[in-house]
Amino acid sequence: MSKAGEIHSLSKLIKPHIGIITNIGEAHIENFKNLNGIAKAKGEIINNIQKNGTLILNRDDKYFDYFKKRARFKNLRVISFGISRKSDVYPISFKRNKKEKKLTLKICDQILKIKVKNLNIHNILATLTLLKVLNLNFFESASRFLNLQPSEGRGKIYNIKRYKKNFKLIDESYNANPLSVKNAIKNFQLVKKEKFKKYLILGDMLELGKKSELLHKNLSKVINNSDIDKVFIKGKNTLTTYKYLLKKKRGNIFQQKEDVDFTLNNIIANNDYLMIKGSNATGLNNLTKKIIKGY
Repeated sequence: MSKAGEIHSLSKLIKPHIGIITNIGEAHIENFKNLNGIAKAKGEIINNIQKNGTLILNRDDKYFDYFKKRARFKNLRVISFGISRKSDVYPISFKRNKKEKKLTLKICDQILKIKVKNLNIHNILATLTLLKVLNLNFFESASRFLNLQPSEGRGKIYNIKRYKKNFKLIDESYNANPLSVKNAIKNFQLVKKEKFKKYLILGDMLELGKKSELLHKNLSKVINNSDIDKVFIKGKNTLTTYKYLLKKKRGNIFQQKEDVDFTLNNIIANNDYLMIKGSNATGLNNLTKKIIKGY
């Protein structure tokens, strides 16, 4: 969804039995007055869910009550997922070691234990909620979570051999908006720091309209409060982010393609982590593909 009316047109064609709204963020906000406009546009799916259908909602999202009210008005069943224990599907406990996360989940009236590696918790909860709504046996699916990885450009982790070093690359290069960048940094924080450093190559967040400067500025606060060692930037908008970074966290400003290899060759060490995040149009996805190829 990039503007109002799109979801209404598509969902009118499909007339789904089930709809899922994962969250509301500032993506494509240049086409809207504010977040309320984005919420209203995403809520268009509610208009076309079939009678007695189901709407799955993120209980942790601030627009949960708004969507719930609209769904009830349409006589839809509402089932929620989230970290909040008010959710129908939520984690009871969370344990983490170097290799995996162990989750104990409450799924309505049932308990499920799963192991995962590098997956977004809200995506897991949304998936299991859907399986529950469909009355499918999610216990059979549970073992598959351990081997699942995020897709390319959306958080997949690679072991890289380049610059005569071995390091980890977190590929977040497919897209970027304020919410997705914050979540990526939050997930980066979960990587417990040992004898290695964390680096971030940050590209512009696009399609933010008049709020672009403020939203790029606000990112600096998130980065300053993280354990990321150095941030390298690519693009005009991220100069605002760079300006408000702590001096110790400021890396290079990349202008030419050659700048990246020259800088990383001199700074990255064995076992370090490098995350690349930016809107697709910045070209960072091409850089990522080049690094993944190796030497």
